[in-house]
Amino acid sequence: MMKLLGLRSWDTPAYGLKINLFEKNNSMSSVTTVRQDVAIPLWHLVLLQHPRKRNSGSSSSRAELPRTLYNSTTKTCDFWKYIRHVSAWNNVAKLMLSKGASNMSLACPLKRGVYVMNRIQVPPETAILKFMYHPNTVYTLEGTVFGLNPKDGVTKKALCHYEVNATIFKSC
Repeated sequence: MMKLLGLRSWDTPAYGLKINLFEKNNSMSSVTTVRQDVAIPLWHLVLLQHPRKRNSGSSSSRAELPRTLYNSTTKTCDFWKYIRHVSAWNNVAKLMLSKGASNMSLACPLKRGVYVMNRIQVPPETAILKFMYHPNTVYTLEGTVFGLNPKDGVTKKALCHYEVNATIFKSC
């Protein structure tokens, strides 16, 4: 089972992001306000596994860096084509983006509007949680939404960023 530990985010005047954390049921919701059309929106996701604190007698001054478990950038309009090949995340994405749970647009361009995701949650029976389980380990999901310049197809402008910290524990 996943336990959410905290989150932080920043946004820009053109792209507002508000995330709510519900500790009672380990879920979140978000409201995204797109104030200007985004020609080619990109989602960049990075999943980090932080090193466990160890009580070893050595006085190693070198800090261990987090391990990157997942690092991907995709155009939102290509999201379903991409995510169906990443079975670990496919069911979670279907749950979060299903009708009734979300009105999030995956279109290119992303039109001005208010988009809501009501159910941001990883179900306890999700296989990836069993794979990721390590006692006393913290994970961070970093997400950035970029606008890709359609004229050159290379230049990106960050529109918002969020970080969600969680740990995984076994439930009996």
